[in-house]
Amino acid sequence: MTTRKTSLPDTAVTDPDDALFVASLEKGMRVLDAFRDAADSLGLTEIATLTGLGKSAAQRFVHTWERLGYLIKDPASRRYRLGPRVVELGYFFLRNDRLVSIAAPHLVALRDRCGLAVHMSVLTGNDMIYLLRLPSRQMTLAEMLPGRRMPAWCNSGGRMLLTQRDDEAIRQALVNAPPRAFTPRTVIDPEALLALIAQARDAGYALTEDQVLQNQVGAAVLLRDARDVPLAAISVSAPRHDYSSERLLRDIVPQLFRTAHAIQHA
Repeated sequence: MTTRKTSLPDTAVTDPDDALFVASLEKGMRVLDAFRDAADSLGLTEIATLTGLGKSAAQRFVHTWERLGYLIKDPASRRYRLGPRVVELGYFFLRNDRLVSIAAPHLVALRDRCGLAVHMSVLTGNDMIYLLRLPSRQMTLAEMLPGRRMPAWCNSGGRMLLTQRDDEAIRQALVNAPPRAFTPRTVIDPEALLALIAQARDAGYALTEDQVLQNQVGAAVLLRDARDVPLAAISVSAPRHDYSSERLLRDIVPQLFRTAHAIQHA
């Protein structure tokens, strides 16, 4: 089995001059972050490799997280998986986030009108994270769950979020983390991606086709606050055999704009 060393998101890069930064806590968080790409469970050796920690240090952090309920150990295999308290933290955030509480009823109404999957995402570093995902009947479990982190360049919502950045910042992010293809049609050329993001910036909406999943299309617009500052992206995904780019633009994009306007003025 090949393991890939993990790290915390780029928003958590250690500043050596930050006297308040607790380095041991950052190391402990690496242990939880190691489970981001785990299909099921991880053994102690795998955790140590993924986090770059010594096995003794990894064992202490793992034991602490287990005692606190954030990790669960299988007594037979001696492997670890994330515990329910991780989900509880996400619940606390979603329950108390003002944007989520204001946007949710409008996004539910949009999903009910169009019968398609509706999402709300925010930018974190150079990635996007889904805060809300309202599924359609065709969606898989993984597509229904909030909290998924993805490269922002790869779908309609992320590209709209990147329209807030200047071209040089986007270009540097693509150099630091080169795009990889999810499907045979995924656009991974940096200059082509910059052109698509610039097009979305000018148009006010983004359309995608077969970028993350085969036979899936998407449309997105920005959600702004009362001062017109971008807060998030709202997007819709649909099966390509039902929605051409022309139909997305005609039937879905106007609904996205109306929903974003309603949330902005709620």
